[in-house]
Amino acid sequence: MKLLALALFFASSPTMAASCCGGSFSFPALILGDDKAQITGTISQSEITDDVLSSGKWIRRKDDNRAQMLKLEGAVLFSDSLQGGFSLPVHSKNSRTSDTNSGLGDVSLYLGHETFPELTYSAWKPRGVTFLQWTLPTSPSIYDSALNASDIRGRGFYSLGAGLALIKAWKVWDFNFSSELHRSFERTASGDAYNGEATIRPGWGTTQSLGVGWNRGDFRLGSSLAFLYEEAITISGSTTSQGHAQKNFTLSLAGSYMINLESAVTVSYADQSLIGNPVNSSLSNTINLSYQQRWPR
Repeated sequence: MKLLALALFFASSPTMAASCCGGSFSFPALILGDDKAQITGTISQSEITDDVLSSGKWIRRKDDNRAQMLKLEGAVLFSDSLQGGFSLPVHSKNSRTSDTNSGLGDVSLYLGHETFPELTYSAWKPRGVTFLQWTLPTSPSIYDSALNASDIRGRGFYSLGAGLALIKAWKVWDFNFSSELHRSFERTASGDAYNGEATIRPGWGTTQSLGVGWNRGDFRLGSSLAFLYEEAITISGSTTSQGHAQKNFTLSLAGSYMINLESAVTVSYADQSLIGNPVNSSLSNTINLSYQQRWPR
């Protein structure tokens, strides 16, 4: 029971790093265990260390571009198999070349269904949920920025995604996997940068993550690898500009301690500069501290 509780906590804890204006999808903030409600609070400290151009060239950052985030996530059952959840981030950004800027990030809403319940024991069958995620552009993006980009806290698009999250505990090991596909919708923007009004057309994107953990008593050590891809963005106005696709990998390491069967804490480190061949991305490393409280059915 403790093994499953720790595995469920880690799977629903945010361990991926991402710049605020990169891909906004991650492991869903949904209930994967035998609980009727859960809430997770996370504080994060991140720093953008490198920019990778569309050509694949790396440029080392030297402006001490740092961000802090406070995120509140929650989920509640509507029925035995249907649930809803939310993710509410607040960002604070600062660097050597700009003042501190704080505010709400992009908010996400979830609708989940326990499509793969664990009704009887199986040595191989995982427990899992399918889900929809609706992300709202509730914060300034690069298309709205008025403060030399220091106020950017989101992507700037409405996005709708669908995915699957699975978890399996086996002896002292646990495994988790998530896969989602999302579509971001076009919008307009205006200003001197566009010589009037322009139409911004994003495309499809996906996030895939795979994690593993080792458990001993009330402690867990785990790692996960996530892949993000976003199609190129096209800007049409007085002229037409075709962007470039974005892709990167995030490697995470985490340690968790289960206070009791209903609550746990996790410390994690995530780095986007260690694995893969990123393209058109600002890479960051992030330290997270999370606390989760669950209420059993």
